[in-house]
Amino acid sequence: MDIETVNRFLNPDISMMQGVGDMEVTEEENTLAIQVGHIVTAKALKSGVDAVMPAIPDPEIPASVGQFHTFPYAMPASQQPYVVDDPVIQARLTRVYEQEQTGELEEPNSMVVACASSVCTSEQALDVKPQSSGERIVLYVCGGGFVSSDTARLKWHYVRVSQELGQRVFVPRYHVAPAHVFPRAIHDVYTAFMYLVNQGFRAQDITVLGISAGANIALAVVELLRIQKEPEPSRIVVVAPCVDLTLSMDSWTRNHDKCVLGYIPVDNPHSMPRVYYGDVESGVDVLAMLRHPLLSPLFGRPMTLSHWPNASRTQS
Repeated sequence: MDIETVNRFLNPDISMMQGVGDMEVTEEENTLAIQVGHIVTAKALKSGVDAVMPAIPDPEIPASVGQFHTFPYAMPASQQPYVVDDPVIQARLTRVYEQEQTGELEEPNSMVVACASSVCTSEQALDVKPQSSGERIVLYVCGGGFVSSDTARLKWHYVRVSQELGQRVFVPRYHVAPAHVFPRAIHDVYTAFMYLVNQGFRAQDITVLGISAGANIALAVVELLRIQKEPEPSRIVVVAPCVDLTLSMDSWTRNHDKCVLGYIPVDNPHSMPRVYYGDVESGVDVLAMLRHPLLSPLFGRPMTLSHWPNASRTQS
């Protein structure tokens, strides 16, 4: 694939969802899907993504339009150790928790704050505390198939969300597979939520918004908040959520020839769920493990509005 084709897919003026779900897949789309998808070894996956999706300059946003800043964040001292019902997931969560607690966690966390100029000034954007009592904010969990969480390319989008809602938008730059497998991304976003609460924002004033794989992580974080008996956000918005990592829905096979992502069963270690999960522990039934609510929210809290905090449905 030539660089012009890659740039066309990376063009911020073109919808990031272009081609997904089309009835026809062009040769270029198919090539891109193979190169950035999961039809490669886990070792080569990240390098393949980097090659096809090279780093691009951050699109500049005039101060008259909005603000976009990156800042580090860390796990609050008050954040409690995780306690879950599965010993394998418990061990993984405990490991990442203890590594961050002792400063041994690779690549510390950072978060983006974006806001329209009509919402706040640069100084206000950088002040990661409520600007007023009851200030409402958005915790935005971007998508990326669990292998990408590129916030720079969506800079304008976050500012637009801020403008439309009149709220600041916080975007945790969570770590991705295959270098950082489950549950690192969940820990990163959970810690971002707890960090914001520790900064003075009330959980009820935070809207959690997740896209695609980010929606999976967002729902898992809210489920983990419930398990930990922590205050939950009052609003959850999920767009094209990836809620079933067992890939058991027939749409995967039914749309196999229509979707650029393709379908690779979970018994293949190069499938999307397996790349996200990482190496399978000895004696673990991976399909059963993938049904855990922290991996597949579909099998957790019932997907009905009455089981989620202050939930409502909007259709378009």
